Amino acid sequence: MKVITDYKGRQLFLSRDDEKNVAPLVFHIDDQRVQAWEQYPGYEVVAWHSGAGLLVLNSPWIKGSRKLVTNLVVMRLATQEVVYSTDRHMYYNAVFNASGSHLLLEAYNQKQAWVDLATGAIVAELKPEVRQYNGTFNPHQNIFYFPLENKKAWLQVDGSTFEGTLIKTPYPDRAHKVIYVEALRQYLLLTEGNILICCDDQLKPIWQRNFSEMGDDAGSVFGSDILVTEDHELVCVSASSTESNRWGADFVLDIKTGEPRHIIQGYHQQGRVAGSYFGRRVLLHPMKVMNLETGAVEAWTLPDFLPGFK
Repeated sequence: MKVITDYKGRQLFLSRDDEKNVAPLVFHIDDQRVQAWEQYPGYEVVAWHSGAGLLVLNSPWIKGSRKLVTNLVVMRLATQEVVYSTDRHMYYNAVFNASGSHLLLEAYNQKQAWVDLATGAIVAELKPEVRQYNGTFNPHQNIFYFPLENKKAWLQVDGSTFEGTLIKTPYPDRAHKVIYVEALRQYLLLTEGNILICCDDQLKPIWQRNFSEMGDDAGSVFGSDILVTEDHELVCVSASSTESNRWGADFVLDIKTGEPRHIIQGYHQQGRVAGSYFGRRVLLHPMKVMNLETGAVEAWTLPDFLPGFK
């Protein structure tokens, strides 16, 4: 299941790319309304630009004339108009620039390409070892950061010129994932060495938390997503197992200090964290919601919910 949480728009985008007949949908939180796109069965929600009202969807693998490809579609949410589509390669991810006029496409065995959505023209290309999913965008500086897979460095991309600059990171381990918390003007960086680092707007460390030094709760959070609550006070990362619990744990930290506020112990059939929800909750697989303060888990059902998401 793929989740895109839009706090400002009060909506949640969901897809099940492992279910070929399940359509992607948007759930409007305030009026409990569900809108699905039946014309795109099995498609995954990839990216959302709230300002431009554009949603990126990507199909399951399909057989092209010479290779496996996917059909990637950029749709205007209000009208369902397709403003751009391509099936040249097998696409994985996409990210918008600040205005929503250009899209950075990540495809198998290809250089990443910035595409002008109005013309379809490729205006710039980036290194293929960049992984979008692990990167972030700083709207205050109009800069993207993408960690590299095999180097203690990341690619800094100018959001105006689309030019990339390789920058060595000053941290002891390779950067695995980085997110920018716009409201706090801070970065949260997860390293290969199992350390979460909070940095200021100039990437200087403020605090760090080593999850290998948590005693019985020590566990690897490498590969975990970094989720920040809607009020920007808590950050959650997860370990698939710990020294004392093979079902793992979810670590809820104070975003200002890095101190653990809650450690939620996993259990059989609890479900792994899938993405952010509203308030101080997260969405779990399969279709559950967990309170990050109490650890309470409850089933999540929606009106007129589609088969395949239950």
